[in-house]
Amino acid sequence: MNTMHPFVSYVAILLCFNLHFPSAICATFTNLTDHAALLAFKAHITKDPMDVTTSWNESIHFCLWKGVSCSPQHQRVSILNLNSQGLSGSISPSIANLSFLRLLDLSNNSFRGVVPSEIGRLSRLQHVVLANNSLTRPILVNLSSCFNLRILHLSRNNFIGHIPAEFGSMSNLVEVYLDRNYFEGPILDSFGNILSLKVLSIQGNEIRGRIPESIGQLKSLNILNVADNSLSGLIPSSIYNLSYLTTLFMRVNQLEGSLPWDIGLTLPNIQVFRISANHLSGVIPVSLSNTSNLEFLELSANKFSGGVLAVLGNLKKLSWLGVARNNLGIEQANELSFITSLINCTQLIELNLDGNNFGGQIPSSLANLSSYLRVFGISNNKI
Repeated sequence: MNTMHPFVSYVAILLCFNLHFPSAICATFTNLTDHAALLAFKAHITKDPMDVTTSWNESIHFCLWKGVSCSPQHQRVSILNLNSQGLSGSISPSIANLSFLRLLDLSNNSFRGVVPSEIGRLSRLQHVVLANNSLTRPILVNLSSCFNLRILHLSRNNFIGHIPAEFGSMSNLVEVYLDRNYFEGPILDSFGNILSLKVLSIQGNEIRGRIPESIGQLKSLNILNVADNSLSGLIPSSIYNLSYLTTLFMRVNQLEGSLPWDIGLTLPNIQVFRISANHLSGVIPVSLSNTSNLEFLELSANKFSGGVLAVLGNLKKLSWLGVARNNLGIEQANELSFITSLINCTQLIELNLDGNNFGGQIPSSLANLSSYLRVFGISNNKI
């Protein structure tokens, strides 16, 4: 197969369509464009321990190269999937010449440098997965031009700066993962305009400020993960009305206020509720006993007071209950009687009551707790 310099190929394509050459000739020119773009991408790879790109040569058609898939009709590259191949190097700007590309997955490699801004020209892109690399610097890609983008996965890189404002204008996004980077500044208020969003995960950054009230507009949201940041202020009340939420993960921030009394009624599908290491106060709402799918309840390292409710024994799927380092209990007898109700939680793996003010004796019913129980913490109480 002949190769062609990308600039020459681009000029050929312009001439082809402007002069109305036969479609077969046009297809040849555009195929050469994809071929040249892939070879340019290969040239930026400095380490290929699994010899992934060894097959990227003239002996077979580029649609048969490892990690490459083409659309049957046009024989144009639609998928470039080089996930977990141990590759090192940089991402070539030539990737923007793969104009039929729908899925780009370079995750779990060691790509460095910047994400080429040219990627913003790929209007057919639906999935961009660049997680677990060493990409760095601010993201300057104008991804708002990728109006078909549905999944954006940039977790575990070295990105810095604010979350790009154009992310909030991509109306077809369904899943956004920005975890474990160095993003700073606030959560975009415009994220609340992406009504199709089901996953918003920005754990482990340097995000500050308040959680915008607009997040409560995302009625389809399943997962909201803002843990391990520096968020402050109240949790917007609108978030407690997101009835499709299965995961609410806000641990290790500086959030304040109390939990609404009806949280167990407004979040009926919640499975993971982890808000430890904040400044939350008040009592543990009785209505949590209505969250029949709840598996993880982690309220540790806050300022909750009162007691642990026996009605939590209604949570048959509960595997983790953590209320350590709060102000629970008032050093009176029978304050640990709720442990008996937890016999009904047959999946319980961890029960952590450390660092409270529970008084009385440990009930003998402790011996009847789940056979899966691996951690039982009750140190630093008044037993």
